[in-house]
Amino acid sequence: MREPGYKVVWPLGKLVYQRLSLGPRVSDLKGKTMCELSDWIFRAEEVFPMIRELLLGQYPSIKFIEYSVFGNTHGPKEAEVIAALPDQLHKYGCDAVISGVGG
Repeated sequence: MREPGYKVVWPLGKLVYQRLSLGPRVSDLKGKTMCELSDWIFRAEEVFPMIRELLLGQYPSIKFIEYSVFGNTHGPKEAEVIAALPDQLHKYGCDAVISGVGG
């Protein structure tokens, strides 16, 4: 009697995306525009104001575009919000983004 044969699947799977190199980091936040992105859970309404206050204390000329401007990055319109992000970030002159806060 023959032993049964099984196809083996690599548990890590095949990469289906292309790795991109990151752009340069912002070296100084003085006079920069920070854009906030949120999935509107994990206490964003509490955490973002604290971050703003702390950063304004160090960089009084920093400007913020609040998360409510961009929409919910993980909600019913997630695909639309994410697709619009490059244009939105450009429109508001974002130098850096704060995303995924709270918990």
